[in-house]
Amino acid sequence: MIKLSRSGWNNVIIFSVMGFILLINLTQGNFDSMQTKRQALLDEHAVILSLTINQQTNIERIGKTWRALPSVIQGQPLRAMMQSWQQIAGEPIDEPAQLQKEQMVVVSMVLAGYEQDEYLLLFPEEDQLLIYKQSQQQYYRLDQQLFSQLIPPQVIL
Repeated sequence: MIKLSRSGWNNVIIFSVMGFILLINLTQGNFDSMQTKRQALLDEHAVILSLTINQQTNIERIGKTWRALPSVIQGQPLRAMMQSWQQIAGEPIDEPAQLQKEQMVVVSMVLAGYEQDEYLLLFPEEDQLLIYKQSQQQYYRLDQQLFSQLIPPQVIL
């Protein structure tokens, strides 16, 4: 066993704390850089008034609740779906070389305080979900699992 003097132990403690702080700063920096890659597709304070999917299903805000026409989804699943839309964020990417347009889903939104409707084109793929935001002419990459949260299976007729 190594015997250290009091000043030796103080040095060990000081270097341990400095190493721990450095480790925290390095991991926090990596986390921040991962977070900055993701961008919200809707403004933080944007309020969705209505959302139309493939010109077939219309979801509209009624007070603090939602109504789908036709009534293919309702209650908690509908609230969860609309909360997912409100919080949607993805990684901006360049235009993909190839898109699976046969599975494309067109979503239009009416947002409170905006003159123009917001159009999003969703391209579900095996390992990712690509979204084209027309107003920004920008593609975003999201996790494939988000597709079923944004567009539950019962919503597409």
